[in-house]
Amino acid sequence: MKLVWLCLVAAVLLAGCGAATLKNAASAIEIKRAPSDAQMNEALKTALRDGATNAANQLAKEGGFGKSSIYKIYLPTEAEAIAQNVKLIPGGQKLIDDAITRINAAAESAAKEASPIFAETIANMTIADAIGILKGGENAATNYLRQKTSGALKTAFAPKISAALDRRLVAGVSARTSWDALVGGYNKAANSLAGKIAKLEPIRTSLNDHVLDKALFALFSETANAEAKIRANPLGAADATVRKVFEYAKNS
Repeated sequence: MKLVWLCLVAAVLLAGCGAATLKNAASAIEIKRAPSDAQMNEALKTALRDGATNAANQLAKEGGFGKSSIYKIYLPTEAEAIAQNVKLIPGGQKLIDDAITRINAAAESAAKEASPIFAETIANMTIADAIGILKGGENAATNYLRQKTSGALKTAFAPKISAALDRRLVAGVSARTSWDALVGGYNKAANSLAGKIAKLEPIRTSLNDHVLDKALFALFSETANAEAKIRANPLGAADATVRKVFEYAKNS
């Protein structure tokens, strides 16, 4: 190591470079050194916390779901029959559009509640967990978060989704009211003689479960995107320890 430092200093002096160049070169060597267990733990907690928080914040913005080409929530698959038979319900298309608008607004409202749930799990991450994640695949950190929080998120997040669906968000009408009007009208038609002749199936999908599943998918997908960016370009991370740990993982 002493020989490396002597060569580095000599090269800098011979090139006529200043102290800043020497400092940058020294930083590059420091990044390539194997990080300590404590540094790995700190870096992964920071990266996960930032990634999860940013994901939740992006989705919680107005249009985070509703204007997204990836995460916009549409009617459940079982409800596709409504669109195909919308003429059976007076004003059916408007009911569909209103329901979709309010469902996405509810998901945006609930998304902000995810950060505290993620934060508790991240805070309890052990050094052994950190080492396993660092040596894991490109989505190892996100997979860890998904594995550790999915159950708790479904338990703790479900009532928040339910409350958001009941909240009057668009034109003073809640997503659930809009959904019930849509499904109620369709089910009435499906259970009628004409509906039975047309072999229409009543819709029994849980709106809560549908929105919850879509919201969690979006949260973990955005967290995975944040992790991928850090792994691809560690030096672009704001935190010095995160840069060191992920740069080391990338080059090892």
